[in-house]
Amino acid sequence: MNFFQITEELGTQQGADSLFEMEGNGVTFALDSGIHTDDIWARTARVEECLDLIDDDIQKKHIQDMMYFTAGVMPDSDSVDNRFEVIENLENVINDFKESDSIFASHLVGIGPGGIDHDWDSLEFKGRDHEYFDYDTVNDEKDLFALQLTLAKKLNMPFVLHSRKGFKETSDVLKAVKWNRGVLHGFSYSQSELEFFLDLGWYISFSGTVTYAGKKNFTDMSDLLNYVPKDRLLIETDCPFYPPVPVKSGSNVPENIKYIYEYIASKRNLTSRKLSEIVDTNFKTLFGLK
Repeated sequence: MNFFQITEELGTQQGADSLFEMEGNGVTFALDSGIHTDDIWARTARVEECLDLIDDDIQKKHIQDMMYFTAGVMPDSDSVDNRFEVIENLENVINDFKESDSIFASHLVGIGPGGIDHDWDSLEFKGRDHEYFDYDTVNDEKDLFALQLTLAKKLNMPFVLHSRKGFKETSDVLKAVKWNRGVLHGFSYSQSELEFFLDLGWYISFSGTVTYAGKKNFTDMSDLLNYVPKDRLLIETDCPFYPPVPVKSGSNVPENIKYIYEYIASKRNLTSRKLSEIVDTNFKTLFGLK
């Protein structure tokens, strides 16, 4: 999820309410991600602001325990142009944060999201200039991705991969860098591409878009959802983006994860609780948590 963006759109009280409800539902792991090199500081500070709005100290401790973070950079034009400086800064930010006195210093568990995005209607990148991404710039975008993935390899950290309408560019970088410890979030490709990512060892995460009728280019969502081995499956809201059916309007909130669980569980012929147990095991394995 993108917790900072949720609170920017809906306010810190909504953020506190979401955290409170997640804790009440027994959530044990929530992964917050950003889009800029050094936004980890503002993102963790915002969670702390929301924690201050919760009275019960036991609940606050449970929420603190469940919140984890990544640090990364998405391929906007400035990051692409200044990619070497950006990745150097990212490494410094990661090291500084891990050594800081933040209550979440030990909860930075992954690098990303980063990768390739050529979805010019993407909600995450409103206002991007399609014409900016000419042939040379696409190569520079791949370079930024490769540098960030190489940093994950250097630091031995899982990578959160963002890939939209850029399978060839994504696959080129993955084959070159050879670091495949991570999760492809918000999966948006077909089964042939899915096979490629699974063969390399990636976990696959589905968001609310799986509940959209006619959204995908494969004929049977059940086949795709069942193709992912149970030990590689993860589920996300990607909020505040892509609210699932039946709440497909407005800003998405973390509580809507239940609708995605219900949908995927029905397609895999499981209960939501059993699916939750599978996902819990998978994120603990991927991110090295006890």
